[in-house]
Amino acid sequence: MVFSQTIGQNNTKAAVERSFKHSQVPHSQCVVDQGGRGGLALALDCAFSLLYAEIPDSMEKALQHPDLHFVYPVATSASVKNKPLCADYLPDWRSFLKEDIYGSLTDWLFRIGSDNKQGNIGVEETEQLFKSLSLKAYLGKNKVCVLWGLERLNIQAANKLLKLIEEPPKNTYFLLIVEDADALLATIKSRCQMLSLPPLRPADIKAELVAMNVDENQANEISQNAGGNLHWAKQQVLQGDETKDLEALLIECLRCAFRAGGNKSISVDLMQWANKAGQIGRPLQKAFLRYGLGFIRQALLMSYQTKPIVTYRSFNGFSLEKFAPFVHSKNAQSLIQLFEEGIYSVERNANGKILFTDFCLQLTRLLSTKED
Repeated sequence: MVFSQTIGQNNTKAAVERSFKHSQVPHSQCVVDQGGRGGLALALDCAFSLLYAEIPDSMEKALQHPDLHFVYPVATSASVKNKPLCADYLPDWRSFLKEDIYGSLTDWLFRIGSDNKQGNIGVEETEQLFKSLSLKAYLGKNKVCVLWGLERLNIQAANKLLKLIEEPPKNTYFLLIVEDADALLATIKSRCQMLSLPPLRPADIKAELVAMNVDENQANEISQNAGGNLHWAKQQVLQGDETKDLEALLIECLRCAFRAGGNKSISVDLMQWANKAGQIGRPLQKAFLRYGLGFIRQALLMSYQTKPIVTYRSFNGFSLEKFAPFVHSKNAQSLIQLFEEGIYSVERNANGKILFTDFCLQLTRLLSTKED
Protein backbone atom coordinates (compact mmCIF):
# COMPACT_ATOMS: atom_id res chain seq x y z
CA MET A 1 0.00 0.00 0.00
CA VAL A 2 1.49 3.31 -1.12
CA PHE A 3 0.24 6.67 0.18
CA SER A 4 1.68 9.06 -2.36
CA GLN A 5 -1.16 11.61 -2.21
CA THR A 6 -2.41 11.58 1.40
CA ILE A 7 -0.82 13.97 3.87
CA GLY A 8 -0.85 13.09 7.59
CA GLN A 9 -3.81 10.94 8.74
CA ASN A 10 -1.44 8.29 10.11
CA ASN A 11 -4.07 6.37 12.10
CA THR A 12 -6.40 6.13 9.12
CA LYS A 13 -3.54 5.10 6.85
CA ALA A 14 -2.60 2.31 9.26
CA ALA A 15 -6.17 0.98 9.30
CA VAL A 16 -6.42 1.06 5.50
CA GLU A 17 -3.02 -0.60 5.13
CA ARG A 18 -4.11 -3.45 7.41
CA SER A 19 -7.18 -4.09 5.28
CA PHE A 20 -5.02 -4.31 2.15
CA LYS A 21 -2.44 -6.51 3.84
CA HIS A 22 -5.05 -9.04 4.92
CA SER A 23 -7.05 -8.81 1.65
CA GLN A 24 -10.08 -7.46 3.49
CA VAL A 25 -10.74 -4.36 1.43
CA PRO A 26 -14.50 -3.54 1.50
CA HIS A 27 -16.19 -3.21 -1.86
CA SER A 28 -17.78 0.05 -0.72
CA GLN A 29 -16.07 2.63 1.48
CA CYS A 30 -17.26 6.12 2.36
CA VAL A 31 -14.70 8.71 3.46
CA VAL A 32 -16.15 11.61 5.45
CA ASP A 33 -13.97 14.69 4.89
CA GLN A 34 -15.33 17.92 6.35
CA GLY A 35 -13.03 20.00 4.17
CA GLY A 36 -9.33 19.97 3.33
CA ARG A 37 -8.55 16.79 5.27
CA GLY A 38 -7.59 14.58 2.33
CA GLY A 39 -10.65 12.47 1.50
CA LEU A 40 -10.06 12.55 -2.26
CA ALA A 41 -6.32 11.98 -1.80
CA LEU A 42 -6.97 8.90 0.35
CA ALA A 43 -9.51 7.56 -2.15
CA LEU A 44 -7.01 7.90 -5.01
CA ASP A 45 -4.27 6.19 -3.02
CA CYS A 46 -6.66 3.28 -2.42
CA ALA A 47 -7.73 3.25 -6.06
CA PHE A 48 -4.17 3.16 -7.36
CA SER A 49 -3.29 0.33 -4.99
CA LEU A 50 -6.29 -1.67 -6.20
CA LEU A 51 -5.51 -1.11 -9.87
CA TYR A 52 -1.73 -1.21 -10.15
CA ALA A 53 0.83 -3.84 -9.20
CA GLU A 54 3.35 -1.02 -9.54
CA ILE A 55 1.93 2.50 -9.33
CA PRO A 56 3.21 4.87 -12.07
CA ASP A 57 5.65 7.55 -11.01
CA SER A 58 3.34 10.42 -11.98
CA MET A 59 -0.25 11.32 -11.20
CA GLU A 60 -0.87 12.02 -14.89
CA LYS A 61 -0.02 8.45 -15.86
CA ALA A 62 -1.87 6.89 -12.91
CA LEU A 63 -5.10 8.71 -13.77
CA GLN A 64 -5.13 7.21 -17.28
CA HIS A 65 -6.02 3.69 -16.08
CA PRO A 66 -8.99 2.49 -18.19
CA ASP A 67 -10.65 0.78 -15.21
CA LEU A 68 -10.61 3.91 -13.03
CA HIS A 69 -13.98 5.68 -13.14
CA PHE A 70 -14.99 9.01 -11.62
CA VAL A 71 -18.28 10.62 -10.63
CA TYR A 72 -18.32 14.28 -9.54
CA PRO A 73 -20.73 17.23 -9.63
CA VAL A 74 -21.07 19.04 -12.95
CA ALA A 75 -23.08 21.95 -14.30
CA THR A 76 -23.67 23.68 -17.59
CA SER A 77 -20.93 26.00 -18.80
CA ALA A 78 -19.80 27.84 -21.92
CA SER A 79 -18.50 24.58 -23.38
CA VAL A 80 -21.35 22.28 -22.24
CA LYS A 81 -24.70 23.99 -22.49
CA ASN A 82 -27.09 21.06 -22.04
CA LYS A 83 -27.24 17.87 -19.93
CA PRO A 84 -23.63 17.89 -18.70
CA LEU A 85 -21.97 14.59 -17.76
CA CYS A 86 -18.67 13.82 -16.06
CA ALA A 87 -17.25 12.56 -19.35
CA ASP A 88 -17.66 16.07 -20.80
CA TYR A 89 -15.21 17.40 -18.24
CA LEU A 90 -12.81 14.47 -17.79
CA PRO A 91 -9.66 16.29 -19.07
CA ASP A 92 -10.46 19.23 -16.76
CA TRP A 93 -11.04 16.84 -13.87
CA ARG A 94 -7.68 15.14 -14.34
CA SER A 95 -5.95 18.52 -14.47
CA PHE A 96 -7.80 19.59 -11.34
CA LEU A 97 -6.56 16.52 -9.46
CA LYS A 98 -2.98 17.05 -10.58
CA GLU A 99 -2.95 20.70 -9.52
CA ASP A 100 -4.53 20.39 -6.07
CA ILE A 101 -6.10 17.18 -4.89
CA TYR A 102 -7.22 19.02 -1.74
CA GLY A 103 -9.31 21.47 -3.76
CA SER A 104 -12.95 22.23 -2.97
CA LEU A 105 -16.18 21.90 -4.93
CA THR A 106 -16.14 25.68 -5.42
CA ASP A 107 -12.67 25.45 -6.98
CA TRP A 108 -13.84 22.68 -9.28
CA LEU A 109 -16.91 24.56 -10.50
CA PHE A 110 -14.83 27.69 -11.00
CA ARG A 111 -12.39 25.70 -13.11
CA ILE A 112 -15.08 24.54 -15.54
CA GLY A 113 -16.70 27.96 -15.72
CA SER A 114 -19.74 27.07 -13.63
CA ASP A 115 -18.74 28.97 -10.49
CA ASN A 116 -22.15 30.61 -10.00
CA LYS A 117 -23.95 27.26 -10.08
CA GLN A 118 -24.25 24.59 -7.40
CA GLY A 119 -23.45 21.58 -9.60
CA ASN A 120 -25.10 18.20 -9.15
CA ILE A 121 -24.89 14.49 -9.92
CA GLY A 122 -27.97 13.40 -11.81
CA VAL A 123 -29.55 10.08 -12.61
CA GLU A 124 -28.10 10.16 -16.15
CA GLU A 125 -24.65 10.00 -14.59
CA THR A 126 -25.40 6.95 -12.46
CA GLU A 127 -27.07 5.25 -15.41
CA GLN A 128 -23.91 5.81 -17.45
CA LEU A 129 -21.82 4.46 -14.56
CA PHE A 130 -24.07 1.38 -14.43
CA LYS A 131 -23.33 0.69 -18.10
CA SER A 132 -19.58 1.27 -17.78
CA LEU A 133 -19.17 -1.00 -14.75
CA SER A 134 -21.23 -3.79 -16.32
CA LEU A 135 -18.48 -4.26 -18.90
CA LYS A 136 -15.54 -6.56 -18.26
CA ALA A 137 -12.48 -4.88 -16.78
CA TYR A 138 -10.26 -3.63 -19.57
CA LEU A 139 -7.16 -5.21 -18.03
CA GLY A 140 -9.04 -8.18 -16.61
CA LYS A 141 -8.53 -7.24 -12.95
CA ASN A 142 -10.25 -4.73 -10.64
CA LYS A 143 -12.52 -1.83 -11.50
CA VAL A 144 -12.64 1.19 -9.19
CA CYS A 145 -15.11 4.05 -9.06
CA VAL A 146 -14.30 7.20 -7.08
CA LEU A 147 -17.41 9.29 -6.29
CA TRP A 148 -16.71 12.80 -4.97
CA GLY A 149 -19.02 15.61 -3.87
CA LEU A 150 -21.96 13.34 -3.08
CA GLU A 151 -23.79 16.15 -1.29
CA ARG A 152 -24.84 17.04 -4.83
CA LEU A 153 -26.33 13.60 -5.55
CA ASN A 154 -30.04 13.95 -6.30
CA ILE A 155 -32.54 11.44 -4.92
CA GLN A 156 -33.11 9.56 -8.20
CA ALA A 157 -29.37 9.17 -8.72
CA ALA A 158 -28.94 8.11 -5.09
CA ASN A 159 -31.45 5.30 -5.50
CA LYS A 160 -29.71 4.14 -8.68
CA LEU A 161 -26.34 4.20 -6.91
CA LEU A 162 -27.79 2.22 -4.01
CA LYS A 163 -28.82 -0.57 -6.36
CA LEU A 164 -25.33 -0.63 -7.88
CA ILE A 165 -23.65 -0.82 -4.46
CA GLU A 166 -26.07 -3.52 -3.28
CA GLU A 167 -25.22 -5.74 -6.25
CA PRO A 168 -21.73 -4.68 -7.39
CA PRO A 169 -20.20 -6.22 -10.49
CA LYS A 170 -17.40 -8.68 -9.81
CA ASN A 171 -14.09 -7.17 -8.60
CA THR A 172 -15.59 -3.67 -8.47
CA TYR A 173 -14.80 -1.22 -5.68
CA PHE A 174 -16.61 2.00 -4.77
CA LEU A 175 -14.84 4.84 -2.95
CA LEU A 176 -17.29 7.57 -1.87
CA ILE A 177 -16.17 10.96 -0.52
CA VAL A 178 -18.60 13.25 1.26
CA GLU A 179 -18.33 16.28 3.56
CA ASP A 180 -21.54 15.61 5.45
CA ALA A 181 -22.45 11.96 6.05
CA ASP A 182 -26.05 12.99 6.74
CA ALA A 183 -26.34 14.08 3.10
CA LEU A 184 -26.22 10.43 2.01
CA LEU A 185 -29.13 8.02 2.08
CA ALA A 186 -29.01 5.92 5.24
CA THR A 187 -29.30 2.81 3.07
CA ILE A 188 -26.14 3.80 1.16
CA LYS A 189 -24.22 4.45 4.38
CA SER A 190 -25.32 1.10 5.80
CA ARG A 191 -23.65 -0.67 2.86
CA CYS A 192 -20.33 1.17 3.20
CA GLN A 193 -17.46 1.00 5.59
CA MET A 194 -17.36 4.53 7.02
CA LEU A 195 -14.03 6.32 7.48
CA SER A 196 -14.20 9.73 9.17
CA LEU A 197 -11.06 11.81 8.73
CA PRO A 198 -10.00 13.98 11.70
CA PRO A 199 -8.58 17.48 11.14
CA LEU A 200 -4.99 17.53 9.92
CA ARG A 201 -2.35 18.34 12.49
CA PRO A 202 -0.99 21.92 12.33
CA ALA A 203 2.51 20.46 11.92
CA ASP A 204 1.45 18.62 8.74
CA ILE A 205 -0.16 21.74 7.31
CA LYS A 206 2.86 23.87 8.21
CA ALA A 207 5.20 21.43 6.46
CA GLU A 208 3.12 21.70 3.26
CA LEU A 209 3.14 25.50 3.38
CA VAL A 210 6.88 25.64 3.99
CA ALA A 211 7.29 23.36 0.95
CA MET A 212 5.43 26.07 -1.00
CA ASN A 213 8.19 28.52 0.08
CA VAL A 214 5.96 30.26 2.61
CA ASP A 215 7.84 32.07 5.37
CA GLU A 216 8.04 29.81 8.42
CA ASN A 217 6.44 32.33 10.79
CA GLN A 218 3.56 32.93 8.38
CA ALA A 219 3.19 29.18 7.80
CA ASN A 220 2.98 28.62 11.54
CA GLU A 221 0.35 31.35 11.95
CA ILE A 222 -1.81 30.04 9.11
CA SER A 223 -1.53 26.38 10.14
CA GLN A 224 -2.62 27.16 13.69
CA ASN A 225 -5.70 28.95 12.39
CA ALA A 226 -6.59 26.43 9.66
CA GLY A 227 -8.76 24.14 11.76
CA GLY A 228 -7.09 21.11 10.17
CA ASN A 229 -8.08 22.23 6.66
CA LEU A 230 -5.12 22.17 4.25
CA HIS A 231 -7.15 23.64 1.42
CA TRP A 232 -8.10 26.66 3.52
CA ALA A 233 -4.47 27.13 4.53
CA LYS A 234 -3.30 27.11 0.92
CA GLN A 235 -5.99 29.58 -0.02
CA GLN A 236 -4.69 32.02 2.59
CA VAL A 237 -1.34 31.94 0.84
CA LEU A 238 -2.62 32.03 -2.73
CA GLN A 239 -5.56 34.39 -2.29
CA GLY A 240 -4.36 37.14 0.00
CA ASP A 241 -6.22 39.77 -2.05
CA GLU A 242 -9.50 37.84 -1.80
CA THR A 243 -9.09 37.51 1.98
CA LYS A 244 -8.53 41.25 2.18
CA ASP A 245 -11.76 41.85 0.24
CA LEU A 246 -13.74 39.44 2.44
CA GLU A 247 -12.46 41.16 5.56
CA ALA A 248 -13.34 44.58 4.12
CA LEU A 249 -16.89 43.39 3.40
CA LEU A 250 -17.24 42.10 6.95
CA ILE A 251 -15.83 45.29 8.47
CA GLU A 252 -18.33 47.34 6.45
CA CYS A 253 -21.17 45.19 7.77
CA LEU A 254 -19.96 45.46 11.38
CA ARG A 255 -19.69 49.22 11.20
CA CYS A 256 -23.17 49.53 9.72
CA ALA A 257 -24.51 47.23 12.43
CA PHE A 258 -22.98 49.32 15.22
CA ARG A 259 -24.32 52.56 13.77
CA ALA A 260 -27.77 51.08 13.22
CA GLY A 261 -27.84 49.78 16.78
CA GLY A 262 -27.92 53.34 18.10
CA ASN A 263 -29.77 55.04 15.24
CA LYS A 264 -32.55 53.26 13.35
CA SER A 265 -32.31 55.74 10.47
CA ILE A 266 -28.94 54.19 9.61
CA SER A 267 -30.73 50.95 8.71
CA VAL A 268 -30.71 52.09 5.07
CA ASP A 269 -26.93 51.51 5.13
CA LEU A 270 -27.55 47.94 6.24
CA MET A 271 -29.96 47.39 3.36
CA GLN A 272 -27.41 48.74 0.89
CA TRP A 273 -24.81 46.39 2.32
CA ALA A 274 -27.26 43.47 2.08
CA ASN A 275 -27.87 44.28 -1.60
CA LYS A 276 -24.13 44.28 -2.25
CA ALA A 277 -23.58 40.96 -0.43
CA GLY A 278 -26.57 39.43 -2.18
CA GLN A 279 -25.08 40.12 -5.62
CA ILE A 280 -21.53 38.76 -5.27
CA GLY A 281 -22.32 35.15 -6.28
CA ARG A 282 -22.79 32.06 -4.15
CA PRO A 283 -19.15 30.90 -3.98
CA LEU A 284 -18.05 34.30 -2.63
CA GLN A 285 -21.05 34.45 -0.30
CA LYS A 286 -20.01 31.12 1.21
CA ALA A 287 -16.38 32.26 1.42
CA PHE A 288 -17.49 35.45 3.19
CA LEU A 289 -19.60 33.57 5.74
CA ARG A 290 -16.83 31.06 6.42
CA TYR A 291 -14.37 33.90 6.89
CA GLY A 292 -16.79 35.62 9.27
CA LEU A 293 -17.23 32.41 11.24
CA GLY A 294 -13.49 32.21 11.86
CA PHE A 295 -13.41 35.92 12.66
CA ILE A 296 -16.06 35.57 15.39
CA ARG A 297 -14.21 32.65 16.93
CA GLN A 298 -10.99 34.63 16.99
CA ALA A 299 -12.82 37.57 18.61
CA LEU A 300 -14.16 35.23 21.29
CA LEU A 301 -10.65 34.02 22.09
CA MET A 302 -9.51 37.63 22.37
CA SER A 303 -12.51 38.48 24.56
CA TYR A 304 -11.61 35.69 26.98
CA GLN A 305 -8.08 37.04 27.41
CA THR A 306 -6.34 34.28 25.44
CA LYS A 307 -4.45 36.63 23.13
CA PRO A 308 -1.35 34.37 22.89
CA ILE A 309 -3.36 31.80 20.88
CA VAL A 310 -5.17 34.34 18.68
CA THR A 311 -3.90 34.02 15.10
CA TYR A 312 -6.05 36.70 13.40
CA ARG A 313 -4.16 39.09 11.14
CA SER A 314 -5.95 42.05 9.58
CA PHE A 315 -5.37 43.05 5.96
CA ASN A 316 -7.28 46.33 6.44
CA GLY A 317 -5.90 47.73 9.69
CA PHE A 318 -8.87 46.50 11.74
CA SER A 319 -8.42 46.18 15.51
CA LEU A 320 -9.78 42.86 16.72
CA GLU A 321 -8.89 43.86 20.27
CA LYS A 322 -11.38 46.77 20.20
CA PHE A 323 -14.12 44.62 18.68
CA ALA A 324 -13.61 41.56 20.92
CA PRO A 325 -15.59 42.83 23.97
CA PHE A 326 -18.76 42.74 21.86
CA VAL A 327 -18.44 38.94 21.51
CA HIS A 328 -19.11 37.26 24.83
CA SER A 329 -20.94 34.46 26.62
CA LYS A 330 -24.39 35.94 25.95
CA ASN A 331 -24.13 36.16 22.18
CA ALA A 332 -21.15 34.08 20.95
CA GLN A 333 -23.11 30.90 20.32
CA SER A 334 -25.86 32.79 18.51
CA LEU A 335 -23.34 34.66 16.37
CA ILE A 336 -21.65 31.42 15.34
CA GLN A 337 -25.02 29.88 14.57
CA LEU A 338 -25.94 32.92 12.45
CA PHE A 339 -22.93 32.42 10.19
CA GLU A 340 -23.36 28.63 10.03
CA GLU A 341 -27.04 28.94 9.07
CA GLY A 342 -26.04 31.47 6.42
CA ILE A 343 -23.67 28.94 4.84
CA TYR A 344 -26.41 26.30 4.95
CA SER A 345 -28.87 28.67 3.25
CA VAL A 346 -26.45 29.69 0.49
CA GLU A 347 -25.77 26.04 -0.30
CA ARG A 348 -29.50 25.57 -0.76
CA ASN A 349 -29.90 28.47 -3.19
CA ALA A 350 -31.44 31.00 -0.82
CA ASN A 351 -32.23 34.40 -2.32
CA GLY A 352 -29.11 36.44 -1.59
CA LYS A 353 -30.81 39.78 -0.95
CA ILE A 354 -33.34 38.31 1.49
CA LEU A 355 -30.71 36.15 3.20
CA PHE A 356 -28.26 38.99 3.85
CA THR A 357 -30.97 41.47 4.82
CA ASP A 358 -32.03 39.09 7.58
CA PHE A 359 -28.36 38.35 8.37
CA CYS A 360 -27.32 41.95 8.98
CA LEU A 361 -30.45 42.74 11.03
CA GLN A 362 -29.79 39.74 13.27
CA LEU A 363 -26.12 40.69 13.53
CA THR A 364 -27.11 44.20 14.68
CA ARG A 365 -29.36 42.75 17.39
CA LEU A 366 -26.77 40.24 18.60
CA LEU A 367 -23.95 42.79 18.80
CA SER A 368 -26.21 45.01 20.89
CA THR A 369 -26.64 42.25 23.46
CA LYS A 370 -24.99 43.07 26.79
CA GLU A 371 -23.10 40.62 28.95
CA ASP A 372 -24.25 40.56 32.58
